[in-house]
Amino acid sequence: MVMRRTLGPLLLTALLTAALTAGCGSDDSTVSDQGSPSPESTESTESGAVEFDQVALVSQSGAGGRVGERATVLDDSAAVTAFSRQFRTDAVANRIESEIRRADVPDDQTVLGAVVSVGCDVPPGVTVQRVDGAVVITPMKVKSPLQECLVAVTTVALVAVDSDAV
Repeated sequence: MVMRRTLGPLLLTALLTAALTAGCGSDDSTVSDQGSPSPESTESTESGAVEFDQVALVSQSGAGGRVGERATVLDDSAAVTAFSRQFRTDAVANRIESEIRRADVPDDQTVLGAVVSVGCDVPPGVTVQRVDGAVVITPMKVKSPLQECLVAVTTVALVAVDSDAV
């Protein structure tokens, strides 16, 4: 008579599934409902809003990084390199540099960047505001967030603002 052990494989499967999905659930602290401004730009300067042009949302699975609302000036290759040290691979830095080079940024504007999300979803856009003297980039709320994912996705927002706002 052959007896099969099923508890061991079932327990192993449950543990692996839990380990793979840990940390990828909905993280409301990185997503903020800011109403419905256009993802391309805001027109109002009321309540600390800053006019901006969205250069790109760079997303990469498993890139790591730290969500930070305060924007970083990315005006040259050295600034991009310093900002990109937080990522696990050079792919994010290369994509950021590529998007900045490809963008048609006027001379009177400065490119800013911030990690706006690390989780299952890529936000549809961002808002830009001045808070306590700093420029802050906040992700827009995802309409139908995923409840779990295998690998967290890092999203970096790149925006161009008037140089006077920095």
